[in-house]
Amino acid sequence: MVTNTDQMKKPKTTSQDIDETLKTCPYCNFGNNLQAQYCKKCGKKLNQNFISRFNNDLNLFAVFIGLAVSCIVLIISSLIVGYIIVAATLDVSIFVAVVLMFMVFCGGITTGIVGCDDVKEGARNGIFMSLIAMVILGFVVASILFITMGIAATISQSLQPYYSSLASTSGTTSTTSSTTSNSSELVFTIIKGILIMVLVFISGAVGGSFGVFLKKGLKDL
Repeated sequence: MVTNTDQMKKPKTTSQDIDETLKTCPYCNFGNNLQAQYCKKCGKKLNQNFISRFNNDLNLFAVFIGLAVSCIVLIISSLIVGYIIVAATLDVSIFVAVVLMFMVFCGGITTGIVGCDDVKEGARNGIFMSLIAMVILGFVVASILFITMGIAATISQSLQPYYSSLASTSGTTSTTSSTTSNSSELVFTIIKGILIMVLVFISGAVGGSFGVFLKKGLKDL
């Protein structure tokens, strides 16, 4: 027979004790057993490193939709911002930074709206979309530069006899800038390029998160 004294001696299980014996899913916050490898609610793997979680959050369809929007924004923003930069006589690096940041920001918003459910997922997809955009853009620019350099080298090689005869008859000399100034300018250009790339990835992440925020806000209306 259980007396009132025995009932009072039994320890009470609080919600904190229950939480300590459960493994919370990082995706849906469902409490699973400590031995569980997959979530019972969403089915995703519980014990994953950062790279695995990043891969699971990627939505390739949303990323490619964001890339398509980024291409359209790139064309439009290049015309608008280019006109403003020329009119204000600003540095070319400012033009490149503003156009790329606005491009990936709009693409990130589209990616977040189309295929992301939370802010972290939107940020990761926005960063991935920015990475693909930079790789494609870098490949196109590098291809154009190589083709241009090849054409310029061919023209220079064909006109070399003319330049040689012209140089032998003229007595003019040309001055070159010092090596120190060239090296410092190169280092400054590399630093600006790295800074622009960091700002581009941040813009993609912010755009993806903002896209999720907009989607949730529209659902609540």
